[in-house]
Amino acid sequence: MLKRSIALAGSVALLGGVTGQVAQADTRKAAAISAVQVEWADAEHTNIKITWTETTPVANTLSLGTSGSPVTTEFGVSPVGADNEFIIDSASLLDSAGHSSTADPAAKSWIVVAADGETSARSADFDRFLYQPSGVTVSFTADNQISWSIPASPNSVQDDPLDVPSQLRYLVIRRLDPDPASAGSACQNEDVATTSTTTGVVAPNGQPYELSVNPDNEWGARLGPVANVRLATSATISAPASSPYGGNTTITGQVTGRSLQISGPPSDPICDEATIGVPNQSVVLQQRTSSTAAWTVVGTTKTDATGKYTAVVKNPGHREYRVVPANTGGVGAAAHGAAPTASRAVRAITRVVSAKFIQPVITYGTKPQAYLWVDPAGTQQAALQFKNASGVWQGVMYKTLYAGRGIATYSWNRRGATQFRWWVPATPTADATYSGIFTLTVR
Repeated sequence: MLKRSIALAGSVALLGGVTGQVAQADTRKAAAISAVQVEWADAEHTNIKITWTETTPVANTLSLGTSGSPVTTEFGVSPVGADNEFIIDSASLLDSAGHSSTADPAAKSWIVVAADGETSARSADFDRFLYQPSGVTVSFTADNQISWSIPASPNSVQDDPLDVPSQLRYLVIRRLDPDPASAGSACQNEDVATTSTTTGVVAPNGQPYELSVNPDNEWGARLGPVANVRLATSATISAPASSPYGGNTTITGQVTGRSLQISGPPSDPICDEATIGVPNQSVVLQQRTSSTAAWTVVGTTKTDATGKYTAVVKNPGHREYRVVPANTGGVGAAAHGAAPTASRAVRAITRVVSAKFIQPVITYGTKPQAYLWVDPAGTQQAALQFKNASGVWQGVMYKTLYAGRGIATYSWNRRGATQFRWWVPATPTADATYSGIFTLTVR
């Protein structure tokens, strides 16, 4: 748990035997004050000892100066005849804004010792900096552990008499639902590690949880950034049974999983596991050419806020597809992956790029030229058909294509408008198809 709260409220706590004493009137000549020193009074770095020298014993007022503020904040009085020493709890050293620490590494503070407000001296600058990381980044190791990291703490005031770099620690805590089968369980906090490094790993526990990295130094402790670690559990996949060869194929689905939901007051939070559509989950689309072929990666997409995903691919021929929810990390959130979905077969249909007459209107006795362009481009033997007077499609001729293209020239002696179409046979990579209908008019 955190070392101690740094958000103390109420009056200043004075230690060291001077609490409650009242400054006595002193009519003597003003004393010269010098050599104001500050240091930690204990090994726990809880109390600060302030010492100074003066030429004549007088009552002294002690104040905290802060960069950016034109005034000092008085926090104590040392009476006439007392030792030139004052001890105060560091968490009670409040500035004019009521802060005992700051997240600004450039902020400076100092102690001012004054004699009846006439003469004064100040200590060297020190910081009251308690690092607040901007966020915790989580990712996955090769053995499926969560790896966390935070930005390194910036440097603060140089030659700081109260600086204790060895005191900067990070308390890593995992919060979870201790009884997932029941609703409304009090959250359970697990102390994962106390470390002076800005990186670490957390072993999986089979549950969703909230991971927090909390800074702790000589100025106290503070709640740090958190990351929500989810578990993807399953995914669905939907795709058309077929699509044109080389055309777009849209594959959709949803990833669901378990997430930790926290409610209630911060002092007594309630944790519940919930099944959700996992947002921002990486989804790897895979394909194979047959049920015995190896799976290969097509690409990666991500789920939306509701866990749904969409992948659009060009149809390369008959394929089986599946998706694999992958381990996904980032700033403030991570999700464990899940097993692949069942496979979904998508057939390819030969795509007719163009089917037409070179001249759709000709004079009687002129030979028409029927054009065809298909993909995949091969040596298919396509059949040209027309619709006879009975409304039945009837063959005219076959044409062997070259690189998927061909022009059929033939005799046609029927006046008026006649509908035509091409039939294109199947290939190893695409099924057979008919072209759209196109018309020849003979005048």
